[in-house]
Amino acid sequence: MNGHVSGRDAGVARPAATYRSASARPVATGVWVFATAALIWLVADGDPHTVSRAAPWLALASWFVYVSQWRPCLRVDTTGFDVVNGVRDHRIPFTAVTDIEVRFTTVIYAAGRKYVSWGAPTPPSAFGAGFGREVELKSRPFTALPSNERISQPETRTERDDIVAAWQLARSAHGTAPYGSVASTWSAPVIVAGLLTLGAVIASSFL
Repeated sequence: MNGHVSGRDAGVARPAATYRSASARPVATGVWVFATAALIWLVADGDPHTVSRAAPWLALASWFVYVSQWRPCLRVDTTGFDVVNGVRDHRIPFTAVTDIEVRFTTVIYAAGRKYVSWGAPTPPSAFGAGFGREVELKSRPFTALPSNERISQPETRTERDDIVAAWQLARSAHGTAPYGSVASTWSAPVIVAGLLTLGAVIASSFL
């Protein structure tokens, strides 16, 4: 299994936590600020026809950013995972999970299927993971380094470790034989909002 965490670390997993990609919400906020500024500029320009043509497209872009960046997340509580992906949500109990992969994103294998979390934390950058410190050490004269300084780096614990640790802790409590089922649902309000926005875009093309 990828992203293995030892039993000692599994005990410090945080229950009832929500995990997101660090860049997702700043990206969404930036797009919304741009869309709002563009709409204000068009209104100030005083051309109602241009506003009526551009506003639906700006709204559609804002909806898309909400679905792909703002909403996706991975929630972990004491009984399982909530994988929130755009317009589709999955409730995955720990007892149904057979394996977890933590690579560029988090992949949960449960009930014979694979569930990819859009919003799970991504790997830290090379400098965030300590690469910058390693470069600094290697730039010094070799004689200035203690014998073990090149390989003795502080261990960095991330949210990705906590996600795996939560399942491992539950696995040790409930056993390794998987059972249970995954509950998948559609987010009706998000879908309706998207359809209405798309309808407004189509209608604006006939204006």
